[in-house]
Amino acid sequence: MIALILPLLMILGPGPADVGASLIALLFLVHVVVDRDRVALQAWWFRLALVLWVFMLATAPFALASVSEAFGRAATFLRFPMLAAALGFWLLTEPKWRDRYMAVLLAIVLFSAVWALVEWYWVTRVVQSYSHPLRLTGPFDDRKVGIFLTKTMFPCLGFALAWAAAGSLRRLFPVGVGLLLVLLAIFLSGERSAFLLAGLGLLIMALIVPVPAIRRFMRYGLLVAVLGAAAGYLAFPASFDRQVGSTLGTLSRLSTTSYGLLWQSGVEVGELSPVVGAGGKNFRDVCPEIRSPNIKLQGADYSEYLEFCSTHPHNAYVEMFAEHGIIGLVIFLALIGGFVAACLPQRMDPVAVGAGLGILLILWPAVPHGSFFNNWNGVVFWSLVGLMVSRVALPRPSRAG
Repeated sequence: MIALILPLLMILGPGPADVGASLIALLFLVHVVVDRDRVALQAWWFRLALVLWVFMLATAPFALASVSEAFGRAATFLRFPMLAAALGFWLLTEPKWRDRYMAVLLAIVLFSAVWALVEWYWVTRVVQSYSHPLRLTGPFDDRKVGIFLTKTMFPCLGFALAWAAAGSLRRLFPVGVGLLLVLLAIFLSGERSAFLLAGLGLLIMALIVPVPAIRRFMRYGLLVAVLGAAAGYLAFPASFDRQVGSTLGTLSRLSTTSYGLLWQSGVEVGELSPVVGAGGKNFRDVCPEIRSPNIKLQGADYSEYLEFCSTHPHNAYVEMFAEHGIIGLVIFLALIGGFVAACLPQRMDPVAVGAGLGILLILWPAVPHGSFFNNWNGVVFWSLVGLMVSRVALPRPSRAG
């Protein structure tokens, strides 16, 4: 089944992942037309995603810089909610297919973590030649293995914990080892926000999973995380200082960092057309016209380039306001509310809770984000949405994947 190869396509790169996701979306559209399956339209989050898509199309002619770019982004956005609907209401509606998908995703997460750890050992202990600070790539072509693991680890953890809770305490050991490997890979990846979000996610999951047996296992998971953090501090003090000390220092002066300046630039671009925004994919063109692209600050002990402009503002909420205005931001917030409403009925399901937690961490407000409309980010995000809603009981006929 094509859905089972989607997690593999994610680590092969943005192109393969986008092609696979688009094919799934197209096949789902054919399925909807041929079988007259309207179940996706019963979900509020899907309706709101369609409203956002229509709004993007309707406002594209008013883009401040490039109308063609705005139309292109608007037209292609539909593939993402269609991907989520395909997974949630068509391909993963039967438990056996959901479990197989989760098994593949779990294997990809563990594979990525092990690759990152081997990469760290190779460059630091064998080659001993790398840039500072060290940033790992894992199986990807750029430095995003840490954030990928953070985004996808929680549905996998829910899946593993459900398996452990169904058996004896002996099953806790492989779950703990796997969790420790993933957390260590995130820690050594050099991605500060990924590491902090992973810790935040573990704490939230331990608090919100209402299944007593799994909550007990989550306490062991938190213990593994605390012991791992202590071991990381003792074994890798420089990495620990970057992940924790440097991050706290950055947060204390956020408004004068590149990310803080990019967020300010996003707000200023949005203020040029506050109702409908500058237009999809127009931030990159409009921002340099009103702000200096970058400036170099020279201090006694440092030399740093601070970016005022980039391809996007590095925050989903600021990006939505900058390119789609107040109306687009309100629709986006309503869409998030739709995700919450879809997850709440399944709060007893650790996989659905884990997928919802992954969505929450991706949209966590006070951290830098990749572009919400980026193809790879979109595939990962909307596949989590599809996985989450596949556990939601909507009135639909039972179909094999």
